[in-house]
Amino acid sequence: MTLSKCFKFSMTLLFVLIICSACQSNSEEGPSDYISLDELKSLSEKGVSLNWDDFNKYSFEDIGSGLYIRKYKIEGGHQLLIRGKSLENPPEQIFIVDENGKELDLTQDNLSELYDLK
Repeated sequence: MTLSKCFKFSMTLLFVLIICSACQSNSEEGPSDYISLDELKSLSEKGVSLNWDDFNKYSFEDIGSGLYIRKYKIEGGHQLLIRGKSLENPPEQIFIVDENGKELDLTQDNLSELYDLK
């Protein structure tokens, strides 16, 4: 096979692979994009026993530098931040940041205040 034919074959194969990968279905079950209010209430009930694994099924943005800081989207446009020095130990701080930037610890009382729960 000449160099020209090898090049054409390689380019054709690359083109076919690109087309096939673009046609793949991405409907696999992955992490949830946000934490619903019901899920947030369930998490808050665990209180100080919450650990990093409790949040594995949710997608997050890693915003830490030197510390582990994970930012999760939650229902209502708010965010949940979790901070800690190690993933081996429970998080040191778990709090909600509302749309105005106010930080509230993840507790039943703060959820009721934030979401006007009765």
